[in-house]
Amino acid sequence: PGLAALLPALAAAVAWGARDPEPSRRLDARVDANGDVTVSMNGDTWFETAGVFVRSEGDLFASPGISPPPGDPGQPGGRADLKLVEILRDQEGMDSLGEYTFTTTHWEAGSVRFQTEVRVYGEGFVVFAQHFPDGLNNCSSGDENQVISSFPSLRLPVLGAEEEKRGFLAYAGNMIGAEYHASSWNNATLALPSGIEGSGPLVVFSPDMTPEPTAAEKDGAVVVSPLSSFMSANQALDNSTLGGGAGILRYGIMGRVTSLPKGYSMETIMVANKGFNQAMYAWGELLLTRYGKDRGAARADLTTNYLGYSTDNGAWYYWNPEPNASYTQTLNDVKAYAQSEGLPYRHLQIDSWWYYQDTESWGAHGVKNWTAPGSIFPTGIDAMYNETGYPLVAHNRFWSNRTDYAKQNGGDWEFCFDDKKSFPLESGFWEWMLGDAKKWGLHTYEQDWLFGEFEQNHCTLESATNARMWLMQMGAAAEAHSISIQYCMAWPRFLLQSVEIQSVTQARASDDYTPGNDQWKIGVTSIFAYALGVTPLKDSFWSNSSVSGRYGDAHEPFPRLQAAVSTLSSGSVLPSDEIGTSDVNLIMRSCRKDGLLLRPDRPAMKIDAAIASEALSPPSSPSRLGEIWAAHSEVSSLPHLHVLSIDSPPLNLTLTSLLAASPPPLPGRRRRRAPPSAFLGIDTNAGDPLETLTVISEGSPLALQETTRDAFELWALSPTLGNGWTLLGEAVDKWVPVSNGRFSQIRATSNSGLSVVAQGQSGEVVHVYAAKPGARGKDGTVSATCTLAASGSVKIVFPEAVCVDV
Repeated sequence: PGLAALLPALAAAVAWGARDPEPSRRLDARVDANGDVTVSMNGDTWFETAGVFVRSEGDLFASPGISPPPGDPGQPGGRADLKLVEILRDQEGMDSLGEYTFTTTHWEAGSVRFQTEVRVYGEGFVVFAQHFPDGLNNCSSGDENQVISSFPSLRLPVLGAEEEKRGFLAYAGNMIGAEYHASSWNNATLALPSGIEGSGPLVVFSPDMTPEPTAAEKDGAVVVSPLSSFMSANQALDNSTLGGGAGILRYGIMGRVTSLPKGYSMETIMVANKGFNQAMYAWGELLLTRYGKDRGAARADLTTNYLGYSTDNGAWYYWNPEPNASYTQTLNDVKAYAQSEGLPYRHLQIDSWWYYQDTESWGAHGVKNWTAPGSIFPTGIDAMYNETGYPLVAHNRFWSNRTDYAKQNGGDWEFCFDDKKSFPLESGFWEWMLGDAKKWGLHTYEQDWLFGEFEQNHCTLESATNARMWLMQMGAAAEAHSISIQYCMAWPRFLLQSVEIQSVTQARASDDYTPGNDQWKIGVTSIFAYALGVTPLKDSFWSNSSVSGRYGDAHEPFPRLQAAVSTLSSGSVLPSDEIGTSDVNLIMRSCRKDGLLLRPDRPAMKIDAAIASEALSPPSSPSRLGEIWAAHSEVSSLPHLHVLSIDSPPLNLTLTSLLAASPPPLPGRRRRRAPPSAFLGIDTNAGDPLETLTVISEGSPLALQETTRDAFELWALSPTLGNGWTLLGEAVDKWVPVSNGRFSQIRATSNSGLSVVAQGQSGEVVHVYAAKPGARGKDGTVSATCTLAASGSVKIVFPEAVCVDV
């Protein structure tokens, strides 16, 4: 069975993780007589605001007592009072997120009306809104990293305050926030990211946050982020008030915007839950609900479900075809080698080497024409696609001022020009370009250099609407042609914007691969991506540690780690080896014979305890936790857990904490079975995983040992059925031994045994293991070796270990 046959199981697995109908952490907000706000969680104050301001007609209008933002004394124009007209309280409303009560504060900035609003929803989250009924004119501060409006203006803790024990993690920088900042909340004035690069979700958490049911009500985590106007929203750190020992974190429209249309609005949301992962998931569900984006689209994308081959930066064939050969010949040779070795590549990534670029230095190597030179594909890209048969993931970057497509250069489409780059302004351009690309095999459009296109063009920095228009036009054209989009080199604002764009199914969560670098650290960015229904991607890797010579003496010292993390990402697994050098057995640990990836339902994400440790423990502390991630699958309504530990000291993880970290069920639905009381765990990175068989129960925690990048642990925890049997799956051969991609219909049989149905490619040989009741080691396991019939399915029955065609 192919992907289509597995979609019902995948969809059920996705649907299982949805918004908690009864949140255990509730936020409330109170607006005082000056328009300032206090936000509390379960009665405990977490945030207070400090004033409001807005720029209009060259002046800054501020509420009484507010400190001017950085740079104001030198800015043109003056400063005036923002007049508070009235506060309307105890109003009621309802929208797609539910019922709420709200307070509206009406202000006047000279002759311009400005409104701030606080909405408290029945489900326990808070939304702040800024409304501009008259729009704004001549409002720029001249600095894109500042804001032209400020609400909420969050008062930060006094620097180093001993009574403030909370921590924070703020997403910032490239690859959907991979340059995140994590520290103590009383250091926020110095450590918070800010501006166009740093305006991602901020999570503030108590040191004792835990997803366990016994968590104290005063402990938890709160996510703060834009809820709308994602491409124009900024968070700006103002530490000009350090004379008082505390800064202000301002939320508003980015500082170089010159005007706003009438009726423009911006919203900021706060969402709470017991722990970091749960709060991020609940927050993501709210955004997806608001904009109607379906999580299932990402799970169904071919390029994130099947094994692929990459020519990205760090790959052997990145700007490097075989000697005396074109790329057409090179890629055909890749396919021939893969077929000879049984490597079932199902798609191909072609990187920036394949199209015409502007080589003038002032053009910064922008795209001149998104077609292939004859030297790259002598018979054309369509011929290469037809010969290899691989659907394409095709890279693109920013547009040069010399692009052939711009009317300014004799082309057909309107572009906005800046010093080095240009920017398409017409939806018809995308409809034509992607429609044409579909003819030569484009399946996934990889838009790279997103931040560069955004930050180096006045069309995006000075407009509140152009950047959103650009991404929406791209997304609509892709959806019209059944093309998925991969975001790459994206700041957090781009991932936030993706909630409006169904065709964005995947985003790079790691830096570019270089043999030996640390781009595998995606445990934190995966939380962000998964929360918003996007599949996180780790870049490609070399599977053979003995290969070097492409990038000097660089070689890949940890190919097993690279392969395991790629599999646990729940996204693409992308070897990029030189022909003739692949470790086939290692690569095949990730997939079936037909290339379908055997992966968890949820990506592996850094656990709350490790996040808190990173933020609050000194780097030199021997107890500071390293990369400890957890993933989850729901196979036949049974939870299967996966725990990865890298570069970390020993840690005991209770079964309660592992189960509590799993996502809640859909509103109105319940899990069909109570969580099992016992699991059997195996370390799939061990020399013989069966030798590590151990019982995990409430009285017997999972005991992680000290780990390194070479000696990491990857535990697969399978639930013990009511009759004592446990399916261990492909315990010896795969990183994820039990997954929806391979198994279904796990049943305890009437004769005190176990049965399961395995799927795959006709003729594929599978080695399946089960543990007998009371098993405490390898001797308590039973194995069956089955060859899949023409149907691609087989039923395996234990204890007999027999295979029955189905």
